[in-house]
Amino acid sequence: MTGRKVKNTGQRKQYYINRSHPAIVSDEVFDRVQEEMIKRARVIRHEDGTASLSTNKYNGKYLLGNLLVCGDCGASYRRRTERGNVVWRCATRIEKGKEACSESPTVKEEWIKERLTSMVSGELYEENIIRERIGQICVYQKYLVVKGKNDIEWIIQI
Repeated sequence: MTGRKVKNTGQRKQYYINRSHPAIVSDEVFDRVQEEMIKRARVIRHEDGTASLSTNKYNGKYLLGNLLVCGDCGASYRRRTERGNVVWRCATRIEKGKEACSESPTVKEEWIKERLTSMVSGELYEENIIRERIGQICVYQKYLVVKGKNDIEWIIQI
């Protein structure tokens, strides 16, 4: 023994021992986390039936970052503050410019919250209710398509 760490790439036999020590988290918690990781993978479904993975990261800080999707390029929307206003803009447009995604509008956060409140929760903006009822919001140049989790769709003019 030299005291140096060397990765075993087949020089010696390797063994996998199942349940050799107490788990840090329960099996139930582990399975729920795995399901959430799959949700956060941001699979983009195309109109022709194919699917691809988005390279954009999940945004856990803001609910709208997980719901808003560009109807033109399929990228997620990102939250920005411009001239004192909080707005949401297509990630492709932010990173690659208007030429890469010319049809995506910038949408004010307050406007979206007002529309979602009137559609879903009534008087107050309740993220828990919106999270339960809304699956995705596709943003197009002149309108939004709000897809409910119960197969209901709403169209909102911008």
